[in-house]
Amino acid sequence: MVCNTFKRVAVMLVALLALSTSGCAQSITHWMVDLRNSQGDRALARPNLKDAENEYSLALRLDPKNGHARTGLAKVLFLRAKDDFINSKLDEAEAEVKESLQYAPSDAATLALANDIEQAKIRREIVISNYPLYGSILTTLKPAFRSVTTTNAEIQKQVKAFSSDYDTAHLTRAILLAYDLEDEAHRIALRAINYRGLVQTGATKARAPLQSETPSLLPIP
Repeated sequence: MVCNTFKRVAVMLVALLALSTSGCAQSITHWMVDLRNSQGDRALARPNLKDAENEYSLALRLDPKNGHARTGLAKVLFLRAKDDFINSKLDEAEAEVKESLQYAPSDAATLALANDIEQAKIRREIVISNYPLYGSILTTLKPAFRSVTTTNAEIQKQVKAFSSDYDTAHLTRAILLAYDLEDEAHRIALRAINYRGLVQTGATKARAPLQSETPSLLPIP
């Protein structure tokens, strides 16, 4: 009788210990998921997308169905896709937005971005197939962009120098550079107009300028 009672008590103690251990493990897991989500939220607010993605991903490893982590990771992927889309990295953007939709399939902003990316890819294929030289003309524009950036930085430098020594020579230099910047911006605008015209007409090669054409509408070397 005593032996049987002892066995029942022992079984109950083992069961209680198992329940206690299980509950403790669940509490620790829940705490770790909350911690990861909190760190992910802070990283996303900075925004540090890389750290945010890592934190939400770790949270999902612990709890694959955690809604907060899924929503956070979807937001990270959406923002990366949006940034890549703006920077013309269409293939990367498409991959990220597809992954984002796995976590938030009904998100309106993500669905809209997916549509924008699809339309951009269609336009890209049209341009590539109809105007294969588009890339070479775009390449010729890049040095002009760098020149504008450099000149603008020098103007700011001269204005800042004037605020230190009040020598108007700095302002004179800034004014001359501003005129140069205006001229360069005008040349870029004309190049862009010509570039747009060639792409829109589907020209397969740059055509030779005619003497009767207005010089300002021709590509500027």
